[in-house]
Amino acid sequence: MKTRRLAAWMLATVMVTSMMVGCGSNAAGSTAPEAPTEEQTPKDAETPEDAETPEDAEAPEESTEAPAAAKTPAVTGELLDAAKIMVAGAQNKAEEINVPMVISVVDMDGNLVLLHRMKGSLLASLDIAQNKAFTAVALKMPSADVKELSQEGNELQGIAVQFAGRIVEFGGGLPIMNSEGVQIGGIGVSGGSVAEDTSVAQAGLDAYAAGEQLEAASGGELLDAAMQMVEAAEQKAVEISVPMVISVADMGGNLVLLHRMENSLLASLEIAPNKAFTSVALKMPSADVQALAQEGSELQGIAVQHAGRIVEFGGGIPIYDADGVQIGAIGVSGGSVAEDTSVAEAGLAAFSGQ
Repeated sequence: MKTRRLAAWMLATVMVTSMMVGCGSNAAGSTAPEAPTEEQTPKDAETPEDAETPEDAEAPEESTEAPAAAKTPAVTGELLDAAKIMVAGAQNKAEEINVPMVISVVDMDGNLVLLHRMKGSLLASLDIAQNKAFTAVALKMPSADVKELSQEGNELQGIAVQFAGRIVEFGGGLPIMNSEGVQIGGIGVSGGSVAEDTSVAQAGLDAYAAGEQLEAASGGELLDAAMQMVEAAEQKAVEISVPMVISVADMGGNLVLLHRMENSLLASLEIAPNKAFTSVALKMPSADVQALAQEGSELQGIAVQHAGRIVEFGGGIPIYDADGVQIGAIGVSGGSVAEDTSVAEAGLAAFSGQ
């Protein structure tokens, strides 16, 4: 009987210890069971391997503490999910006032998280929108507030020439604050007047504050298709547990859409758009460039052209419409070449299925 009592105690100890480790913390008031004293443990006790547990042995009490949620390494991320809501709200406002916009969201390091370029928006707005969002995080204030502060004799005199011209002195860039009042990024909008840009950016923030899942108004055929492709590509990236940067470019090689998933490689912010650029610049998958760029082959030296934007490995694939005409390209980066390609192909499959 003593042997059985010892075995039951040891089983309880193992189970409680395992549950505490699984929760990742020691709850207040929770203590491990004390070891038996010499009086409780006979010297001739059997080893755990030889001990038997009776069927009617009393089960140890289960911990009431919820186990820590398993963290998937590849998720879209809190800021990207919030950015999708903001961009939908902003895009709807831009459609309402009939002004095509470029809408961007950056994180607190000033790096792009999401960008949508609506059909007909100014090409210059691609940089301006991102710079407005950067300004809102770099100075932690609306970009509209910079103008007065940067006047001669004021606190921020000359600030516009810092950061390689990325500081913007007019409206359209707003800080993004979470529900606790902590800044988590910036939204930048460009394409109309300062008042229009600001109203569209504010509409994005209002949508985020409301927490509603909105359906974005059409931003043009290619942007609409890109949104469908990126959604499918993100699902594939989550499925294989590899966070990615996913981009779509038009036939001018300019970004139409970019989504950066949480924990994706920072380098992928440039690599993914460059893969898409390669596929429109050369009208072929980026994977096909490697063989053609070998010494003595047709495209020898091509990788150094276009300011190094030509990529010689997989992950960039042309996008064709129903008539077989190329209308752009998708570029994906974040994993191995095979993983990047599989995610890009998942995105294309969603578009082809329309």
